[in-house]
Amino acid sequence: MTALALGCSHTAGVGIAAGDCYVSQLSTLLNWPIQNLGVPGGNHTHIQTNLVEALRYTLRPDFVIAQWPNPFRRTTYYANTARDENIQNAGAPFHELLRASEQNFYQPWISTIIVCDLLCKTVSVPVVHLMIEDVQQQYRNQLAAYGIRLHVDCKTPEETWLMDSAASDKLHHSAQCHKQWARRLYGLLNEYTTR
Repeated sequence: MTALALGCSHTAGVGIAAGDCYVSQLSTLLNWPIQNLGVPGGNHTHIQTNLVEALRYTLRPDFVIAQWPNPFRRTTYYANTARDENIQNAGAPFHELLRASEQNFYQPWISTIIVCDLLCKTVSVPVVHLMIEDVQQQYRNQLAAYGIRLHVDCKTPEETWLMDSAASDKLHHSAQCHKQWARRLYGLLNEYTTR
C-alpha cells in the first residue's frame, strides 16, 4: 500500500522535525509509505495541481489524504508573477474580491474539492478530505451534495484536530498536535479502507 498526502504547511510539517509531522507518524502507524506533497503557504489550487501531476506521472497511490487549506488563500498574478496570498498578506485585487463577496473565495475552493474528489473516484483511489479547522455548515452541505465528507474540527473528543502555536516558529502546531492528527487519521483511514 502507498498513500499520497496533499495540503499546506500543516501537511508539510512546518516548525517541527520531519519525523514528528502527522504524515510521517501516520506512515509509521500504517506501515505504508506516504508521499508528502504539502506546500507551506499553499492553497486549494496547489493541492489540485499536485494531485493531477501525481496521478499523471507517478504510480497511482492506494489512498489520498487531502488537507484543505483555509478558503481565504489564493494565488494572484501581478505582471505575470504568481504571488500566494492570504488575508494577512495580500494586495489590492485580493481585498477587492473580498469586499465584493466572500463567495469569490468559497466557491472556487468548493469547486476544487469537488474536482479533486472526482479525479480520485475516476481512477478508483479513495480520498479522505480534512480541514484542520472548521468551515460553515452551508459549505459542508455543498460538498455533501456530491458525496464528500469534509472532516473538520468539531470540538468533540473524537472529531477534533488539536491546535496550538507551539511549533518552533510559534505559528504552527506542535508535534503533540500532529500526533493526535495522525491517530485521528488512522481511524478515518481504517474506516475508509474497510468499507
